[in-house]
This record gives sequence, C-alpha cells and structure tokens, in this order.
Amino acid sequence: MFMPSRLCVPALRLLATPRLLPSRSGSRGSLFTFHRRLSHFDVPAIGSETKPHRKDNGNKPAAAQLNFGDHKTAFQHKTVRELIRGLVVLYACAVDPLVSHSYKLLTLGERLLGQRMLRFLVAPFYNQFVAGDSGEELSIVSNRLADVGVRLMVAPMLETDVGEGHDMQEMYVKNLNKTLNLIDLSRQHCTLGGARPICQTKITAHLSADILARVSTSYQSLRVEERVAAVAAVAKLLVVAGGDGGPPMSSSSATEALRPLVLTDSDALELINSLSRLYLLGERCCSAGVVLAVDAEYTYTNPAINLLTLAMMAVFNTPTPVIWNTYQGYLKAGCQSLEHDLELVRALGPDVGFGAKLVRGAYLERERSLALLEAYPDPVNDTYEDTSIVYDSMVEVMLQEVVKNPDTRAVVIATHNEASVQQAVARIELLDIEFRAGNVVFGQVYGMAENISVPLVSDVVCFEHQK
Repeated sequence: MFMPSRLCVPALRLLATPRLLPSRSGSRGSLFTFHRRLSHFDVPAIGSETKPHRKDNGNKPAAAQLNFGDHKTAFQHKTVRELIRGLVVLYACAVDPLVSHSYKLLTLGERLLGQRMLRFLVAPFYNQFVAGDSGEELSIVSNRLADVGVRLMVAPMLETDVGEGHDMQEMYVKNLNKTLNLIDLSRQHCTLGGARPICQTKITAHLSADILARVSTSYQSLRVEERVAAVAAVAKLLVVAGGDGGPPMSSSSATEALRPLVLTDSDALELINSLSRLYLLGERCCSAGVVLAVDAEYTYTNPAINLLTLAMMAVFNTPTPVIWNTYQGYLKAGCQSLEHDLELVRALGPDVGFGAKLVRGAYLERERSLALLEAYPDPVNDTYEDTSIVYDSMVEVMLQEVVKNPDTRAVVIATHNEASVQQAVARIELLDIEFRAGNVVFGQVYGMAENISVPLVSDVVCFEHQK
C-alpha cells in the first residue's frame, strides 16, 4: 500500500501487557484492576486489526477517509469466537460492581476455587487484553499483528502505591530484570520495519511511591530555574550511578547534590539507589534501539516521575528521543504540565530530545475521591468534553513541536476517541508532517478499538505498523 509521503506513518502501536498474577503490591496486575484502568480510556470497542490496503479516494482529505463504522473491514480477520469473547469481556468490564470489587472477587475466587480453576475462569479476560506470558506467546501475537501492519508496545503492569513501599528492594530487582527482558523482547519480536518499538515502564516499579510523593512535594515548591537545576543534578547522579561519570560519589556528596529538594537523608539515599536501575533501563533501550515510555501515575507522584524522566532524557535523548514521558488529558493541568516540561527540556540544551505519550488517563476515580477526602481542589476535569479539549490541546502542542524539531521530538497519540483521531489526522496532513521518521504514531489498547486502528491502517496511512 502506498499513500502520499506526508500521510505515510511508520507505526500504529497498540498496547499489550504481559500476563501477571494478581498481587496487592509490587505488580498491581489484578485482572479487573487492569480492566478498571482500561474502562477510563475513551470508547470501548472490540479490538483487532486487518491487512492494510490503500483505497483510492482521490484528493479526499485524510481525515475524511477514515470510516470508523465499517465493522466488516475492521473485524473481518476475527473469528466468531473471538468476536463473542470480546463482546462479553468488554460488557463485563463496564459493570461497575464487578470492577469496584475486582480484587475481593479474585482473592475470594482463588481461596474457594484454587488457582487452576480461577485461571480458567479469567482466561477470556487475559486473552482479550494480554499478549502473553512468554517470549513464544509474544512472538505469536506479534507475528499475527504484523500481518495487519501493527506492532506491539509492551506495557508491563508493575507499580506500587503509597503505603506499599516497604522492604521492596528484592521486588525492584525483579521488576528491573523483567523490564530489561521485555525491552529485549520488544526488539526481538519487532518484525516490521520503520520506527523503533516501544516498551513502557512505571517509575513506581523501581522506587517507592511514598518517596516519590515526598519528592513531588519538594519539587513542586521549586521555581522554574530551580527545577532545571534539580533535573540537571539528578541527570549527573544518573550518569555516575551508571558508572560513566568518573569515580563514584560519596553518599554525602550525592545527598548534597539533591539539597534543593530538601529530602531526608534516607529518602535521598533511596532516590540515589534507584538511579542505577533507571540508568540500566535507558542504557539497554539505547543499545537495543527501543523507546522507553515512562507512564504517568497519580498526581501526588507525577512531579517526581517527571523529574526522574526528564533527567533520563537529559542523559539518553542526545538528541534522538529514547526516553518518553506520559501526559494525562483528564487532568485540568495536563497541557500546562506538558508545556512546562518542554520549557525545562529547552533549558537543558538544544541537544536534548523530548518524547511524549498522550493519554486521557486512568486514575479518575481515585483522584476525585482523594480530593474529596482531603479537601483540596479536584484535579480532574469536570466533564468529558473538558478532557477532550485538554487532550486535543496537548496533541496540537506536540505536533507543533514535531514540525519545528523533527529530529528531537516524538509523540504517541494514544486515544480511542474517534473525534480526537480525526482531528489529529487532519492537523498532521495540514502541517505536512513526515511520518516515515516515526516521530508521530497512534496507539490503542490491545483488544480494543479495532474500529479505529484498522481504518488508520487501511484508509489513511501506509503504517509500517507497530503494535
């Protein structure tokens, strides 16, 4: 298939997560907890993809070529069994009591039925949204998706929350090794050419959320120029932690470097100890040619996550964006946060690249309940329409950045909202963005929204697809 070069996008990426057993801490991979997050993406739809083909629509604008209602094309590659499973699973995930009591149901089911029977009962949910729990299973899914021009973006569901970060060092080592392995698998099973494969991670898989919350409080209190200095200081410590910055710093020297953050000695040392893990992730991604997309989490940890991710950008995005950060459109301050971090990256120097994954967000209920409980302003947009305005604004910011800095900017437009996709495609065409470089891609959750993914492949862009 071929289309005009300005519409040729090398990658449509869908998310897939490796299979995880339910766990209260460390790997918050509870099946229904995972689907609860999915339920806050845009428009749920049964998902998969078909072989891309180019339709001859003359000079019709790209956005106008998209047909999200052509279900025959979108699902013709699916078996009847897969369609029925998708219908049942997605409707089940929209049942609030099932979602709200997911962890209780899983633990009760395990106690009454045993792990084997429980796995049998929840298998349809995992098979709908999970790419596999081994390299062989990932390879099968990856090859199948490659046939329809889609490439995997692996999303390990490894994280902790406040109150779960005690005696976690062994877990951090396991999470590091799992993520390194997934980075290698992302490259190994990238059977399509074009843009680099993407692997995702959460900072709370590598550092306690309790510490991140305290770092966030300190970081937010700094002025812009102080934040730039803090990012530069952490970047320097990151290089030292990786063994590339000369002789190791003493604990006192390293702690002193973090003095603007006003941390306790124990928090500073925990933060410093995490840097060696983050360095290994960035180093592996650089050597493997894989992008590392760092997920956003809760508002009380996001500032520290931004700090650490920007520090990784300063070290590894020189200038090609290897480390990307995530920005949430369901937050009132979503666009301001994106623009603020772009300002910090510019201050770090012209040779520092910047990548962003733009999502609507998945922590809506907890954010609102915490705001109500602790009597502070609700950070979440009042309406879905407000969220769409913020999200589309973030997309516009990043598209303008790509136009001005095509070699140092990149973005994943991760959305299931049809209007947002159409608007983004229209802007991409109007701005004459060259997609063959792979710095603008779309993403949907694995197992959802093929009615969006397939038209993006078949109607508009000759995606050298990724998933």
